[in-house]
Amino acid sequence: MVSKALVSKLAGFSSCEVADALIKLKLPHGGYLPGIDMYSPQFMSGQTSICGPAFTMVDQRDTNAPKPPTHFVDAAEPESVMLISTPPTTRSAIWGGLMTARAQSLGVRGVVLDGRCRDLGEHRASAFPVFARGHSILGQSPFTRPSQLQIPLEIADPSVPMGADGKSAFPPVTVYPGDLLLADVDGVVSVPQDLVEQVVEHATHGRAVDGLCMQDLRAGHAIQATFAERRGKAKH
Repeated sequence: MVSKALVSKLAGFSSCEVADALIKLKLPHGGYLPGIDMYSPQFMSGQTSICGPAFTMVDQRDTNAPKPPTHFVDAAEPESVMLISTPPTTRSAIWGGLMTARAQSLGVRGVVLDGRCRDLGEHRASAFPVFARGHSILGQSPFTRPSQLQIPLEIADPSVPMGADGKSAFPPVTVYPGDLLLADVDGVVSVPQDLVEQVVEHATHGRAVDGLCMQDLRAGHAIQATFAERRGKAKH
């Protein structure tokens, strides 16, 4: 389990800074969960940022799939970020206003949906962070139902075509329970638990270098010369 102090340090960075750090650590996808955008408290706007351990759930239509012993929101852990995945062809929502009300009462920091949300006005009135692949007017029932909790979830971009080898052109991200999710206006990134400390280190260095680059560029320096001067030194 990642310490609260380390979670707090990671939360100080943007999703872009964290993704850059993960690329430096040789994760080919940079932890990026593509196509999932901020819908609440505002749509793709504002300073909202959430960071916390993933509480995972898969939503399936298979009547033979396992069923959780309790409602999935009731099972959520305080200070977690809920991650819910549904089949990519699903056009109904998997998260609504009543779920937001319960999640807030439990101290959940926000929800990331590999699927759709609805009741946008209720989420926004509650200022509850909702990140989703889309939205719908349809509720969950009778289209899908919750299945397993706290299992690894593979999040792939359904808009990316499969290659001749049967693999996606952009590698999917596997999120394990307890991995850290960070989401802001730029998107959502997943950080494996065992890399959090290294990510903080790389992101700290990257922020300092980018700050110097911005200073030079605002002073009228050329990009190529600035990058050579600032990024070409002290590789991290």
